[in-house]
Amino acid sequence: MIRRSYLTGLLLGLLLQAQEMYVLNDIVYVANQETLAVVGAPPGDLQVDGTGIIENDGGVVWLTGDWINSSSSDGFVTPRNGWLWLVGGYQRLFGPTPTFYNSLALFNNGGDLKEMIGADGRIQNFLQLNDCELRTNGNTMLVENTDPAAITRTDGFVSSTGGGRLGRRTDRGASYLFPVGDRQLGPFRYRPVEITPSAAPHTFLVRFANVDPTVEGFDRTSVLAPIDEANEFFYHIVERSQGADPLTLRIWYDEANDTYKDTLAHWEVPAARWEAVNTTINRSAGTPQTGMTQSAYMETQNWNNFSSPNFALARTRLPFVIYVPTVFSPNGDGSNDEFLIYYRGFARIELRIYDRWGLLIWRGEQGPEGPIRWNGKTQKGEDVPEDAYVFVVKGYLSDGRSTERAGTVTVVR
Repeated sequence: MIRRSYLTGLLLGLLLQAQEMYVLNDIVYVANQETLAVVGAPPGDLQVDGTGIIENDGGVVWLTGDWINSSSSDGFVTPRNGWLWLVGGYQRLFGPTPTFYNSLALFNNGGDLKEMIGADGRIQNFLQLNDCELRTNGNTMLVENTDPAAITRTDGFVSSTGGGRLGRRTDRGASYLFPVGDRQLGPFRYRPVEITPSAAPHTFLVRFANVDPTVEGFDRTSVLAPIDEANEFFYHIVERSQGADPLTLRIWYDEANDTYKDTLAHWEVPAARWEAVNTTINRSAGTPQTGMTQSAYMETQNWNNFSSPNFALARTRLPFVIYVPTVFSPNGDGSNDEFLIYYRGFARIELRIYDRWGLLIWRGEQGPEGPIRWNGKTQKGEDVPEDAYVFVVKGYLSDGRSTERAGTVTVVR
């Protein structure tokens, strides 16, 4: 039978173990370097109710089950330096009352999912994800400690749906990591955000939306040139609820597996469309992060437009190739002696020339600076006779995409 412990007084500095603990209208005091362990198989739950509260002055509350706050308070006395350790398998941070945690640490002990259900949460000091997923669902977990190192992880991440967010307060010009990802709405993706604000106080709320933005009301085909389409697989929500200064925003992605990676786009209101952002791209950003084959990021600096919180990777329209002319006369008179193909925006161009029987007679390549030229000779340097020839020109972008066009050119001597 599961034993339920009802606490009727003030407990000082005890190593207390129970299968389930229920705190009603009382204070549980955990002294420095002491542990309150609620261990069950199952449940190992700790619930506070009524005016119940935990005062953790530097110790550890150690749970294998759920944290349940149905009290009229924050659940924990703050400010204090204690920890809540979730050391079981699947565990819940359960409402209906929002909890103000001192510090929260997640451990994978047969399960790496820790889930918020029913209410928001705040963290006074530190969030230690380790290798676990903190799934906030539609709730927000706000880390109030402004130290950039207030959130740590190995492979862990925070996922959210709908209005759910990971929040951070900032107060210095340093990089703040938002380790966001998802494996609930789509295939597992870890796509973090970094924000470098000014030293003024700011509060940011971030969600990685592992869905087509169109599904959530942001039509990926509603765009302003040069954008062709926004990413159909995911987008990011980056809100600012406090502060007004420009910042640097960096959004990470997987260069090897993600598409739509020409520029960062922002959903503009009231135009209701995706528009290109001034973007710097680092396509090889060092050691691959969890869930990425090749870590890369898009960055925009001096960003200060939070009229909408929605950002997405986007694909721009492929550059055009301009063909000039359709007839040329390689006779050495200095006029129209070469077949010239002008182009822009490609890493390199490949040109192939075929005769009327489909035989390849000449092939050439050119780098980013055009035009590419054919002088009316075969690959062996022999003059071709007057005739119509088929050309195929293929342009390669730096990300591996390509476009190909074909036509005919007439040689007149």
